[in-house]
Amino acid sequence: MSLSRQQFTLLGIFALFLGPVILVVMMRSSWWQYQPAELKNHGYLVQPPAHLSLAPAAAIDNRWLILYVVDPSCDPECIDHVTSLRQIHRATGRDSSQLAIVLLGRTRLGPALRSRLESIYPEFQIVTESSSIVLTTLDTVNKAVAAKTGSSSVLHTYILDPRLNVVLAYGVNAYPNDIHKDLKRLLKWSDKENTR
Repeated sequence: MSLSRQQFTLLGIFALFLGPVILVVMMRSSWWQYQPAELKNHGYLVQPPAHLSLAPAAAIDNRWLILYVVDPSCDPECIDHVTSLRQIHRATGRDSSQLAIVLLGRTRLGPALRSRLESIYPEFQIVTESSSIVLTTLDTVNKAVAAKTGSSSVLHTYILDPRLNVVLAYGVNAYPNDIHKDLKRLLKWSDKENTR
């Protein structure tokens, strides 16, 4: 038995209207579990985000932060990393006003090191002596990331949202370009949220 032209047209109309409804029901149900193969971010996602109690400073209010933990010895590799943070800040271009770079001393930073860091980039916000609460929170983040990823990488760089929540963390060997890509994505997302 073959379908007449009118029956075929009627089936086409039903499919046109019922197809999207069936698709939506399937996507909202437990049958459809789409998970991307991998996340787009290059850093370790901190979930739930950890809040840092940084001392209030006018220069970091309502801005995204890149926080870098500086050891008092700050070897040439550390200086290279700090220099790359300057490049990341400059590369954000017109969005650089939404970003602050904070260098946090794990212990008290000497005046010579502080002067050297300031000479690399005067826009750095340098916290010469961190509180034990901040360091404890960062250690907790490091342990949580290590437990989740199985990585033993030492984390030194963090991205914080404007509410001072740590959202992404990076190991010592993180590529500056990867940090910049993640930051660009976050700033773009933040702009979209602020325009709503």
